[in-house]
Amino acid sequence: MTCNYRTTRFSAPEAPGLSVLYKDEGGQVFNTFSGYARGLDILNGTYCHSDTTPKGRDKSNLDYTMEWVRLKNRYA
Repeated sequence: MTCNYRTTRFSAPEAPGLSVLYKDEGGQVFNTFSGYARGLDILNGTYCHSDTTPKGRDKSNLDYTMEWVRLKNRYA
């Protein structure tokens, strides 16, 4: 099995990620899936919905990709 783990520069000390592990009857553990960055988009329902609209995510004028996220009482 080949894994594409590597160290990269990131703008924060930590970043989101998801790994799915499987432990067989013999106790051996397998990493069956790992996703980072754009690999996690499917977990964000808003992105899934936005991707079906004519303008899509429309984030070209944002300082960072999730700048549009606000607490429900923090909109202008």
